[in-house]
Amino acid sequence: MTRRLTMKTLFGWLLMIGCVLTAHAQAFGVVDFERVINESTFVKTSLERLQALETRYRGVLQTLQENIVLTNEERQELVNLLLAENPNDEQRKRIEQLTQTARQRAGELQQLRQKPQPTETEKAALERFTQMEAVGREAIQSLAQQLSQQLEQQLQQSREQVRQAVRETIAQVAKEKKLSLVFSTEAVLYAENDITDDVIKRLNERK
Repeated sequence: MTRRLTMKTLFGWLLMIGCVLTAHAQAFGVVDFERVINESTFVKTSLERLQALETRYRGVLQTLQENIVLTNEERQELVNLLLAENPNDEQRKRIEQLTQTARQRAGELQQLRQKPQPTETEKAALERFTQMEAVGREAIQSLAQQLSQQLEQQLQQSREQVRQAVRETIAQVAKEKKLSLVFSTEAVLYAENDITDDVIKRLNERK
């Protein structure tokens, strides 16, 4: 048993030495992926875009919850306006109009619910506003799921873009330095040819 283990270990060392000698003959470098991800402004910018999108989605849902008594058409218009990245003055004015209408209806709804003997007209208004409120709550839940899915898709797309950009940048730097192989620093105990700084610098030049 001891002899088998010794022979297996020896074979492993010989194999590793052979790989190192082959890699040395081909010229290899290393890159610290953790540093690339943490220090690259390209990666940080991608993350900031996702965070801004998540913040905007949260703001949309919050505004809808606070202004729930709207028709379906009004609600969809409000959603479209709130999702705009840079709304102009006219759009902001329309947002204020819609939210003011919703708040006014919510106030009327609360008053109607407190009336002990509402008139027929008041009963009709109460029913109409109550229906708007119920439909609004369902619409918000559906929109929350939709926005969550969109955010997840954006996250996956951003991850893939970052991964592809990092791989392409490493390949470019390696080609310029005439490197045949590039290892992760996690897989190599020591190497003089560390191209991490070059990769970060080149990656940051991307838009």
